[in-house]
Amino acid sequence: MDDLKEAWDNGIWTYDAASKTNFQMYAWLMYSMHDLLAFALFVAWCVHGRFPCPQCKAALKFHWLPAGGKYSCFDLHRQFLPPNHPFRKDKKNFIKGKVVKNVAAPTMMGEQVLAQLNSLEPDPECPGYFKGYNSEHAWTHKTCLWDLPYFKDLELPHNIDVMHTEKNIGEALFGTFFGIDGKSKDNPKARVDQESLCNRKSLNM
Repeated sequence: MDDLKEAWDNGIWTYDAASKTNFQMYAWLMYSMHDLLAFALFVAWCVHGRFPCPQCKAALKFHWLPAGGKYSCFDLHRQFLPPNHPFRKDKKNFIKGKVVKNVAAPTMMGEQVLAQLNSLEPDPECPGYFKGYNSEHAWTHKTCLWDLPYFKDLELPHNIDVMHTEKNIGEALFGTFFGIDGKSKDNPKARVDQESLCNRKSLNM
């Protein structure tokens, strides 16, 4: 952090090998890139539980699967589709009887995120947590990156490493397609939850 602040405020005396001269180089943090777990540490937003999306934050609430015993984002993707997309009116293959008319929540700007962080209050009943944690938000801490004067103006301060995402999704698909024990996402619990959510009788237990 000290180096980042120094590079932004005063610059660093640097040698240019092409022109064989010295110059004052100013630098800034353009973005960071991580897998999801490290992403959560840098954003300071918990990626487990009912609000696991660091981008949408509390605007995207996952639902609980009783049989599977975990939160799921199933059917929350339809709000991101174009308004006239046929999937929005599909009452059978997604949550049965549900038509999606709402649009996705707008992306929060840096100043909005900073205002949320500054409004957090410690929870006296749960030391180490903020009031409303896991019920209204999933903020875990305030990172030191907000001390950079330009950080609130960055459009994409944090990014997901595509390699890890491809690997995790690929392994999940491969394990499910080939029925690998312990790797497949198709199991009795998933079938039970599917039956309660959808109208796909061919997939019932």
